[in-house]
Amino acid sequence: MEEFSSDELNPPSWMNDQFFKEVLRKCERTDKISIENIEISPATAKGDHFASIMFRAVVIFNSIQSKTQSKSMIIKIMPQEEGCKQDFLKESFAFETEIGMYSKTIPKLEEELRKVGDNTVLAAKALYWSLEPQKILILEDICLKGYKVLKDRMATMEESKIAFLKLAKWHAVSYKLSYEGDKNVTSYSENIFSKKDADTTPFMLTGIEYLREKLETIDEFKKFIPDLKNVQKDNLKKSIASAKSYRNESPKGIFVLNHGDFHVKNIMTKRNENGELEDVMLLDFQMSSYAPAILDFMYGIYMLCNPSICINNFDEVMYFYCSNFIDTLKQLKFEGEIPKISDFYIELYRHRHFALFLISSFMPLWYSILEKHVENMDVLLASDEERKKMYGNSNYLRDLKPILQSMFYRGYLE
Repeated sequence: MEEFSSDELNPPSWMNDQFFKEVLRKCERTDKISIENIEISPATAKGDHFASIMFRAVVIFNSIQSKTQSKSMIIKIMPQEEGCKQDFLKESFAFETEIGMYSKTIPKLEEELRKVGDNTVLAAKALYWSLEPQKILILEDICLKGYKVLKDRMATMEESKIAFLKLAKWHAVSYKLSYEGDKNVTSYSENIFSKKDADTTPFMLTGIEYLREKLETIDEFKKFIPDLKNVQKDNLKKSIASAKSYRNESPKGIFVLNHGDFHVKNIMTKRNENGELEDVMLLDFQMSSYAPAILDFMYGIYMLCNPSICINNFDEVMYFYCSNFIDTLKQLKFEGEIPKISDFYIELYRHRHFALFLISSFMPLWYSILEKHVENMDVLLASDEERKKMYGNSNYLRDLKPILQSMFYRGYLE
């Protein structure tokens, strides 16, 4: 498999000296910028992200305030080549959402934490953003601070807990702000189902069907087949309803600003020279939306954590997340009624359809990506035959069995 995505090998022509002068004028807060050299390369390896195109630019420049210096930055732009990535982003407000998150909302969440002495950093710093004439978001390059993406694996328990700790704090602050009437956190509505034909898109629609067809050929899974047949018809519809439930006339539940795409490729970890974990940074907020808090938790437990955690430590991680959510609200001196851990379990059952959607649609794709079986995402998403192959992955089926068994016992398949 190629090391980099083909659409990230050649930066667009407008990414030139004049463009970087404009960027640096904003970053350095001076008009006196002269460029000496620019080196542009792909920001990540193939398979490390999906929708946007990402470049790393190292710019050598001079300014009136200082002598020659270097600045490394990560540049996210719209896909230039036609295909599923470009189609998805054209139809969505993903860039508008992420720019709003980085420029206004995340700084506000961190500001609220600072007021009570919590110095948690939730995300990298945004350096520059624009929607016209190009949709662009430029971030600091946190690789220079020692952060790395996880390569070909899911997160360990230690990594998962730091990620869920930050998520719990994020959720708690947004819960407080929405209670106080802050429209900044409740205005986000973009989510993974925002594509106008999400309810008929084959990748979204056929997950349970293709999973059931595969499981019908394996004796040890056959007891799940009747229930899967029963939920197959309406599961996607109910998952979409969960994601959009705040827009209902009388929404019920624990609503927060969701990360919205809380999987293992959207975190980076930092370790010290002894290999000890120091931090986990959250990335990519194009799907952030105001929705039930439990959706983010479910996304993370199935798509970020090592499968053994989901299988053996589900309740432990659930307690860890919930207790930190509650503790953060207390730290923030929240004046409303604080949810109980039992309330989160009620939410878990209320939105159980989303969990089934994740394990039947996203999880098999994730195994294929991590095991480098996906050469071309456009081909995979467009081909029924290629998608069906994902459900025969032996590692996916091995991990799916105890997860599906647990869902069966909990009544998720009813």
